[in-house]
Amino acid sequence: EDDARPDDGLSADVDPLDRRRRELFRLAAPVFRDHGYRGTTIKALAHACHLTPAGLYHYFTSKADLATYVVRQPRMDWRSVYVDPDREPIVQLSEFLDLAIRELPDFLLALDLAEELAVPGVVHIRLGMFKQGETIFGRYLAAVRPGLTPVDSRELARLILALLVGSHEIGGGTQFSAPVVRSRVTDVSADASRATLSWASWGAATLRATQSDSPQTRVTP
Repeated sequence: EDDARPDDGLSADVDPLDRRRRELFRLAAPVFRDHGYRGTTIKALAHACHLTPAGLYHYFTSKADLATYVVRQPRMDWRSVYVDPDREPIVQLSEFLDLAIRELPDFLLALDLAEELAVPGVVHIRLGMFKQGETIFGRYLAAVRPGLTPVDSRELARLILALLVGSHEIGGGTQFSAPVVRSRVTDVSADASRATLSWASWGAATLRATQSDSPQTRVTP
């Protein structure tokens, strides 16, 4: 497995054309969110991407090609991880959270579009994404808390993913606040005083974090 530090959401060896296509999907995502797949036109997508329709077709063969491009790639942007021994693990965890916060909403949107279009294997793609996120978050958590067992690390990673996805879903699929979500997760990590944490203890801490900045006790997207 390659070692790559999560910086802009893409590994250093990513093909420039692939990078550009991912950038175009990010620009097009708000249009898909606002109008749905069937209500979205190539003209509207091209306008959002600052291209002519012909220019957009240079990168994608069709609207469906654009809508499902991200999930049809052989790997995710956050495929690999490098834990730098010379940097604070909690800082690296926070940086990876920033990456997940940037990338996850658009990837979940692409999954929803792929399901609507009945792309083969989309269920396995969704499961694989969460397994991969669980593994990578688990590595960072193990670096932050060296006493954690692999099982505990995976459990905490699942809770982080649940918090991220929950913020996305409650927000109606919109981008959620990076500072708020990052603060919730890193605060829960930093406040952990025991080497072994249970689902219940993290769940309670996560619930307190999600309620702390909202008088209506709901996750703020």
